[in-house]
Amino acid sequence: MATQFVPVELDERELADAQLDDIALAHEGEPWPAWKSAVVEWHVQTLARVRAESWIPGMAGEQDPMVERALSRFSSYHMRTTIARLREENAALQRKLVDALTCARFYAAGATDAGACARTALTALLAPEVMVTETPASVRRSARRN
Repeated sequence: MATQFVPVELDERELADAQLDDIALAHEGEPWPAWKSAVVEWHVQTLARVRAESWIPGMAGEQDPMVERALSRFSSYHMRTTIARLREENAALQRKLVDALTCARFYAAGATDAGACARTALTALLAPEVMVTETPASVRRSARRN
């Protein structure tokens, strides 16, 4: 059986690229072992974070079959919608962070643009969050208002 991998989204790749750029800048001029150690530490921390964020039903031990069924029903709908919404929000926040870092690097390199890059980055960072998708609760709330 072949190993299967989850596809990597472009925003995730850009975030990793930006984080590695930061590591490279922080260790510029240092010997290879120091840079390698920083990259390995970053990689191990990322793996630990991903493992901590993942939850696999049934891995916590055996429970009452009725409890298992109730948890399964609950997680199949509510958890799926919650995770999808959080992933969208996380991707948007990561995109804003990458844009802000790009702007900071632009100015750090000595470039000037009369503050246009900073205004654009601050506008994006401070803009009110708009829900990308409707949640079941938000649909019920809007139905009650109407």
